[in-house]
Amino acid sequence: MRAPRIPALLSLPSSGWPAAACAATAAVLTLSACSGGSTDAEADAEARATPAERPAPAFTGVRHELPTGAALDNDPDLYEHVAQTGCEATADGWKAEGSAENTGTEARTFVVLVLFTDPQGRSVDSASASVTVGPGETGDWIAERDFDAPAGTLCVVRAVNQAK
Repeated sequence: MRAPRIPALLSLPSSGWPAAACAATAAVLTLSACSGGSTDAEADAEARATPAERPAPAFTGVRHELPTGAALDNDPDLYEHVAQTGCEATADGWKAEGSAENTGTEARTFVVLVLFTDPQGRSVDSASASVTVGPGETGDWIAERDFDAPAGTLCVVRAVNQAK
């Protein structure tokens, strides 16, 4: 009976038993790499990457009436020139602040609408601010509202448009 032949790709110069053992080990490693099985470490990593299903915490604040209609109009060209630089509690509520840059050739009045949200992004209240900025200049804006803000309140610039 003949010994099985190792493919030429894996064969080593015949120098006896050590060469055959090396070739057999290489063949086993090559075949095991192609098995497609996952290791325990890979399974653990996949399990950690899949978020556990948890319902959002119940809303505990007071939701105030939010703007509708034209107040939500957003001009993407203007939106790109407005930056929010702060979001913090005040003595009686919350405020957002930022800047608006006018790259045009005429004065422009920016109207910025900010939503105040709970940590899950649910809108609680809103405020708007207007700032008139000369050509080639930057102006600061502050949008604030007095309300009972929930812990972890966030500020989101929702819309930017131009006063008419």
